[in-house]
Amino acid sequence: MPQTPIAACRRTSMKFVLTALLVLTSLLTLSGVRAEEPPTDLWLEDSASAATKDWIAARNAESDARLLQDPRYERERQRFLALAGSSHSEDYLNGGVVNRVKADAEHPLGRWQVRAANPAAREIVGESWVGDGWQTMLDLDELAKREGVRWTIPIWWQNPMCDTSIGARCMLALSPDGGDRTVLREFDLKTRSFVTNGFRIDTPARTYANWIDADHLLLASDFGPGTLSDAGYARQARLWQRGTPHTEAKLLFEAPADAVLYIPHNFRNKGATLFIAEVWHQSAGAPSWWVLHTDRAPERFEPPVELVRYRGLTGIIGGRLIAMTAQPLKRGKTTWPAGSLLALPLPGQRDAIEPVFVPRANEAVDAVFHLAVAENALWFGVMHDVSGQLFRAQRDARGRWQRTPQTVPPHGAVRLLTGEVAPSAALVKTESLLSPPQTSLRFGAKTEAVEQAAPVFDAAPYFTEQRFAISRDGTRIPYYVTRARTQPADGRAAALLTAYGGFGVSSLPTYLGAEFNSDLLWPMLQYGGIFVHVNVRGGGEYGPAWHRAAQGKNHARSIEDLIAVAEDLTRARLADPKRLAFIGASNGGLLAAATAVRRPDLFRAVVADVPLTDMLRFHELFTGAVWIAEYGDPRQPEDRAALAAYSPLHQLREGVAYPEMLVTTSSSDDRVHPGHARRFAERLRALGQPVLFHESTDTGHGAAAALDAAARLRALKSTYLLQALGLGEPRP
Repeated sequence: MPQTPIAACRRTSMKFVLTALLVLTSLLTLSGVRAEEPPTDLWLEDSASAATKDWIAARNAESDARLLQDPRYERERQRFLALAGSSHSEDYLNGGVVNRVKADAEHPLGRWQVRAANPAAREIVGESWVGDGWQTMLDLDELAKREGVRWTIPIWWQNPMCDTSIGARCMLALSPDGGDRTVLREFDLKTRSFVTNGFRIDTPARTYANWIDADHLLLASDFGPGTLSDAGYARQARLWQRGTPHTEAKLLFEAPADAVLYIPHNFRNKGATLFIAEVWHQSAGAPSWWVLHTDRAPERFEPPVELVRYRGLTGIIGGRLIAMTAQPLKRGKTTWPAGSLLALPLPGQRDAIEPVFVPRANEAVDAVFHLAVAENALWFGVMHDVSGQLFRAQRDARGRWQRTPQTVPPHGAVRLLTGEVAPSAALVKTESLLSPPQTSLRFGAKTEAVEQAAPVFDAAPYFTEQRFAISRDGTRIPYYVTRARTQPADGRAAALLTAYGGFGVSSLPTYLGAEFNSDLLWPMLQYGGIFVHVNVRGGGEYGPAWHRAAQGKNHARSIEDLIAVAEDLTRARLADPKRLAFIGASNGGLLAAATAVRRPDLFRAVVADVPLTDMLRFHELFTGAVWIAEYGDPRQPEDRAALAAYSPLHQLREGVAYPEMLVTTSSSDDRVHPGHARRFAERLRALGQPVLFHESTDTGHGAAAALDAAARLRALKSTYLLQALGLGEPRP
């Protein structure tokens, strides 16, 4: 049959398409990106299926058989229990009271305790001048016995939400499984009990509540279909009146349709109150900001420059709004660099912009850890080549900001654990890799000690030094090495490295290296190894530019930085190139897996804790849509190619000998889907590679679990690393 013009056109078009596909496949192969095939292991993402549960049980049995039988495991578990029992608390100041959850051997779930931070709070909770001043509000172990649920209280910026300037009530978020989704209950600090018929939400959700007055809350939660973003976060703010169902609360604000995350901020100072919504969008652009009102429509607030995410706005001082810039801002002949702290006019006002702090090239303020407003002062931490400094800044009558330096330990970490709700003091925590934490309330010139953690070990035989490696593109990468003073640089020591490198969050040199779930410094030192704390790009250690350098399509630079440090260690003969290990959690877990796959010769052992591993589908799982701004958009061809080039799951190859890995996750992790860890471990198994897998049930994303569960997980990781590095008995 003669060919019709249409058939010929179709054949020509098909030939063109096939040729284009072959060319594209070749280009992808040359660039290190394999042509994609439909995944056949997505069944491992179904946590409820019998097949997945059987797979988890089998993998856990394998890791238990190897690790739990090792006598080092029980020794490590007991050590972690003792460590946590003596110092396991994270303090946080909000609304006039310092909060903590204190766990010990008799209270593995812990007790919620508070300590008054101002006179109004002291009248409510009292002050015990006998003992340490802490008042127990709620015993979580007793609550578990009564209700049959092992509730935990994740102490964070919005939890517990107390405001003693309004009254004695707190909104308390309780997690049933260590995950991010919590129920909400009203609690009375005077009676030390839940409020009968008080504000209450019993369905776990990502909920935030701010007090407006004693009978009204500003609430962000799950209000039903259409009220959550693609990432599972609230898109609405509502006015909730006492005595009414939360689902009938008055709608005050709804984030735009492309929003993936809405963060509520509550700023009060000297009669000024601002409720502000920070909205993250699916695109990689800057957040949008909105001023919320209880009696009228919300108003868009447009800062004069892009602000950093999460804490780009910090609070109100002297009728000015404290902000941290994500980009340079030029005014006349003056340019303030990214990472500057500026005092902006309040929404609707036209006051001049005032500089509070302008960082130099090797300085930075971390928006998460380093900012707090306390009455008429801004407290802020500064990293000088990562080493922490602390300042208090006040505004004089002429609009100039005077900074007063505060005393802190050298080569240490400074954290301001202070919420937004009208604090009269700043809660400051200082520590270093070898110095246990000191927590204090700072009231101007007055300092009140809150807690001094006991040392876990004698630090005298050890020291910490900071070194710099040169990454592939010539960038200096700082890292800390902690080792014995008598240890020779003979290239024989085992070394454990850890890093994070994402979201502009700084990896601070905290005691025992515990900042990102890697508190294994002491086991390494005890058994003759060295501990290496690495500050790769992607974090906030040198400000927004340091973050952007490994953001989006450039994220693989953090891998290159880690490789540079590992090679520098062995070049300096500080460590044996055959006895290097790495541990990282969350984004650090991605770093662990991606580096192990890219340079399989580099590490002897790797622990990837709650990791991302499928960088082509992360946006479809749990809160992954929020991270598009950080990693790029897998739906965009250019971004997808960059992601595939380092995605651990997609870069695994047959015939390559990868280092042994321990991959850990939690069934209750509702931030990074446990399917990332499961599928990666199964792919390694299918390739015949050595891999151990462990999945817990109640440690969530950050091990916010009972003391016994956290100790088991820590002991598993520690035992695995000691085995892999050939470390056993303590040195005499």
